[in-house]
Amino acid sequence: MDVLVLVIEIVLCLFALFMIAVVLLQSGKSAGLSGDIGGAAEQFMGKSKAKSYEGTLKTLTKVVAIGIMLLAIGLVVIQVYFMPSTDEVGLPEATPAVQQTVVPEDLVMPDEPAEEATE
Repeated sequence: MDVLVLVIEIVLCLFALFMIAVVLLQSGKSAGLSGDIGGAAEQFMGKSKAKSYEGTLKTLTKVVAIGIMLLAIGLVVIQVYFMPSTDEVGLPEATPAVQQTVVPEDLVMPDEPAEEATE
């Protein structure tokens, strides 16, 4: 089971790096003044935007985001339900011992009153 968790963690890291690259490759929503001027031409010429470079990047972003979520949920389910619990050192978790309360003898009330010494 440890090998499966390791493989999922590696794939999750690769998906995260790929997601960063895909998001950085996308252009911003507003392209400034040039985007305002050329916006009409892009609307007219860009009817098949889903087949374009930006459409492909948007689709990849959605697919990779869903993949990251599924891998993360799967990893948590495996670690919580199918792997034995361990503490920070890696040893099996011990059950806590019953705590006993220790009271100093000076504070203990005797069951019978002590006989006073009489002279």
